[in-house]
Amino acid sequence: MIDFLSGQVVEKAEETLVLGVGGIGFRLYVPPRTLESVRIGQEIKVFVHLLFQEDTFSLYGFASLEEREMFVALLSVPQVGPRLAFKLVSALPPAELVAAIRRGDLSALDAVKGVGRRTAQRVLLELSERARKWAPPGAPPETEKERIVLQALTSKALGFKAEEARRAIELVRQECPEASVEEMLRRALSILARS
Repeated sequence: MIDFLSGQVVEKAEETLVLGVGGIGFRLYVPPRTLESVRIGQEIKVFVHLLFQEDTFSLYGFASLEEREMFVALLSVPQVGPRLAFKLVSALPPAELVAAIRRGDLSALDAVKGVGRRTAQRVLLELSERARKWAPPGAPPETEKERIVLQALTSKALGFKAEEARRAIELVRQECPEASVEEMLRRALSILARS
C-alpha cells in the first residue's frame, strides 16, 4: 500500500496534478485548496489513497492525514463512491466536515454540489458515532445565528459555496462577535463581494 508520495509538481489541471517521483509521473486527484496552494516545480508531500475500480485505478492525494482519513471514512458510507467522497472532502476541510457531522448539520453537507439530502442523511447516520472520536483542530462550534447566515449564503438565491461562506462568517465572528443575524449577513456579503 502506498502511504505518501514526495516529489515535484510537474503539471496542474482542474482536479489533478502530476507529481514527478523518481522518474515516474503520478497523476493524482487533489482537492482544489491543495491545487491552489502549490506551483509547478514545487517539492511537495501528499498522503495518497489508491482505488481500484473495474479495470482502472485512481490515486487520490491529500495535503494532510486528516483529509485522507475523512475520504476513506466517506468511502465506507453505502452509496457514497469516490467522486462524491472527493467532492465532500474538497468542499469542506476536515475540521468543518467533522463539526458538521457532529452537529447533524444536513445543510452543510447537502450544500455540496452533487450531494442530495438523502446522501447527506446517510453520511450523518453512518459517521456520527465515528465523528465523536475525531478531534478537529480548533474549529469552534457554530452558533444558531451563524447557521442561519450560512444557510442564507449557500441558498439557491445567493449561491455561494459552503467553504467561502464559512470563511466569511469566520471573519465576521472575529470582527464583530455580537452581531445580529442581519448584521452578520450584511458583513459576510460585503466580504464575499470583495473576494
